[in-house]
Amino acid sequence: MARNTFIWYTVSLVALLIFFISVAIWGSSQPGFKWKVAKPNGPFWQIAMFLFMYSGIVSDVAFIRTAVVLANLFITAWVIFGVASWPNIWFSVLAEIHYDQLIWCFLCVFVNALPMFRQFKFDDSKKKFEVGKKYVEMAESVWREWWRRSGIPRTDFKTIVEAGEWMELSAGKVLEMKETPSSDSDSEGDNLEDGTNGDLDDIFYYVVRGKIHCQPAPGSGRKEFTLSSGYFCDAFALMTLLGQTTVCMAMQMGPNRATVLPGDGDEKTVVIKWSQKTIVNKIIRTHGFAPLCLKTVVSSATLDSLYKEAVQEDHLEIFDLVEKKRKELAQAPLDKKAAMPQRSFWQQFKMSHISL
Repeated sequence: MARNTFIWYTVSLVALLIFFISVAIWGSSQPGFKWKVAKPNGPFWQIAMFLFMYSGIVSDVAFIRTAVVLANLFITAWVIFGVASWPNIWFSVLAEIHYDQLIWCFLCVFVNALPMFRQFKFDDSKKKFEVGKKYVEMAESVWREWWRRSGIPRTDFKTIVEAGEWMELSAGKVLEMKETPSSDSDSEGDNLEDGTNGDLDDIFYYVVRGKIHCQPAPGSGRKEFTLSSGYFCDAFALMTLLGQTTVCMAMQMGPNRATVLPGDGDEKTVVIKWSQKTIVNKIIRTHGFAPLCLKTVVSSATLDSLYKEAVQEDHLEIFDLVEKKRKELAQAPLDKKAAMPQRSFWQQFKMSHISL
């Protein structure tokens, strides 16, 4: 792919260069034509060319767009003010209104300035999680833990958490781990791409509060285990869906049997539920960091869970104390601007030159 792209890119540039040379040769052969050296173009043209060149030096999209916007404004001013030669900025003989230049300038400025202003105005800390008044504080706590696992911005966490269904479960409830795909799919091709192909879809859970006991399918060779808050139910299948296959998933003979365990007092277990189709359509097929951050969170949480199974029984008490402290620190208060760059404008400008 990279080799073919390089070849096509090179061929296209060479073809364009040959075309320009051909036009120059054809034009030079016209009767009475003679090449002569012109005076340098005026300051506005020079500034515009510098800005076009500078847009290739910086790596930050905001500064690239800023340079392109300013370059278009200066080149338009140079054309309308009479394409003046150096050192002038005005040439009355050729100064006139060029509607086509103004239209193209407006379009170029619009498509670059609009997303640029949106980027400057964007404030991740203002994102609120629409999960119902009852679960807002829990969602904030989950975001703080996930941020400390993956650095997930609130915008991307909002995409994930609002795609799921918040549920309160009583002790003894057996969770559904599979469901029949809904019949409202856009096409058969969507089902094939989702990996369902008419089979039952997986269902995934994140434990917000409480505990869930899991019994692996017979023949898988895996031990029974218990998930507490901060862990995912059917994490191996979820990791596979997110693009990270494991031997564990290959040995999984079927879905786990997940049962809600009694909580403290009358406290019910709280989980977030996602279907396979929801994960694909509302999280994986989105722009931003949601899929990557979710994969990091699932992987790191699963690693902790697997490590617990490797700890000797006489050390489990120590592990539980360390895990309790980890959760306490992970859910501790956190500035909502944590995922936003804490650099000044000039620091960001300076860093945008790393492309050199």
